[in-house]
Amino acid sequence: MTTEEKTDRYQAMAEECMKAGRYGEAVIFYRKLIELNPGEDSFLVGLAWAYHDSGKIDLAVECFEKVFEKELQRKIFTGFAFDELVRIFKERENFDRLVHICERVIAAYPEDVSLLGDLGEAYLKAGRPADAVGVYEKMTDREPDASAFFCRLGHALVAIADFDRAEAAYRRAAEIDPSEALAFYSKLAHAYLQAGQAARAERTFRQCLTENADEPFLYLSLGDVLIDQGKLTDGMATYEKAMALNESATGVYLNRLGNTLARADHHLEAIETFKKAIALEPKNSFYYLYLAESYRALGQADRAEETVEQAERIKKNR
Repeated sequence: MTTEEKTDRYQAMAEECMKAGRYGEAVIFYRKLIELNPGEDSFLVGLAWAYHDSGKIDLAVECFEKVFEKELQRKIFTGFAFDELVRIFKERENFDRLVHICERVIAAYPEDVSLLGDLGEAYLKAGRPADAVGVYEKMTDREPDASAFFCRLGHALVAIADFDRAEAAYRRAAEIDPSEALAFYSKLAHAYLQAGQAARAERTFRQCLTENADEPFLYLSLGDVLIDQGKLTDGMATYEKAMALNESATGVYLNRLGNTLARADHHLEAIETFKKAIALEPKNSFYYLYLAESYRALGQADRAEETVEQAERIKKNR
């Protein structure tokens, strides 16, 4: 049997094993394929996926890294193995290794702006926001009309508490793309929330509402921020405004309000809110489950159990 015939046979067997979920057998066939075709990356990638799907992630990473080393030598960066390594390192929260491969890619392809974006994100995940700022500044210098790059820069600046420059970056993004201004400033508000700057987030949402007073989601977001700061009356009143703008979504909004109140440990108010949602949508079992959680938080185990049973009955009768 010729090498080509053996390759076709083993490849068919490997693919059949992968489809059938027999990953250990697929590993054997991919190893044979690599022995027959040592320079063929596709078989090394196949072996990586066989290891990955069998739960042997470290071995999969070793295979992808071998392909990655070859990718770095090419004039045009294909990046398949790089993309898989990025995904795996993110999933495993191995941010040091994520930064390392992103830095290596940039060293090999310094002019690729999209790869710079990967490096900036890696720095943020690794808790190195100042380094991310430097990366995003390079991106905005290279493409000064890219609104998304200014948003990334603004996000990183919030992370290092440089709030004036952060707002300037988001403002520049809005100037570049006015139709997306609301989305950009909403991102700024959420960046403030992630940084623990609730008062700044509140101010940003209120500024958005001055020009977008008919957007329910802004009232919902502002309501969440107010409640998180202990401003219950104002927060619940803000939710009422959202419901008035979109009455058909009242049940959904009440459920969100109930969960916001529960997260802030205002379980009595959450219970009353979930009850209102149930009155509007009595067949929605999720509302009952959330209500049960608040009962449990208050030590009302019997009511919680009864409410869960109601939810189970609703599920069975669907």
